[in-house]
Amino acid sequence: MKAFAGIAMVAAFALSAQAATTRTARVTVIDVAPFTVHGSHFVAHERVTVVVTVKSRHVHTVSASASGTFTTRFTGVSLDRCTGYAVRATGNHGSTAFFKVVPECPSPAEPLEVYPTDPIPKKR
Repeated sequence: MKAFAGIAMVAAFALSAQAATTRTARVTVIDVAPFTVHGSHFVAHERVTVVVTVKSRHVHTVSASASGTFTTRFTGVSLDRCTGYAVRATGNHGSTAFFKVVPECPSPAEPLEVYPTDPIPKKR
């Protein structure tokens, strides 16, 4: 019984130590012209692959700083206010972050008359 209690105590300590050092990596888009991605809470000096999907896939590989941050610009990416996009950053030490934007845009104006006002023409 004492052995079980000892193992449980060691496991609890290991889990709490791991939870204390666990970071949640994040990515944000700080500008869309040029498309600029900022990452934070990555492992220091981690090599990060950043994938931006806007109609097609765009990839950059960057290194996080000593504080676990990076900023990268995708000059070939352009979008309008009604275009959705996704950003995924994956580090070589296990950090991952995902950010997606699906804008709510009004539907295109509907034609004034899709069907005749009187679907059954009157006889004269």
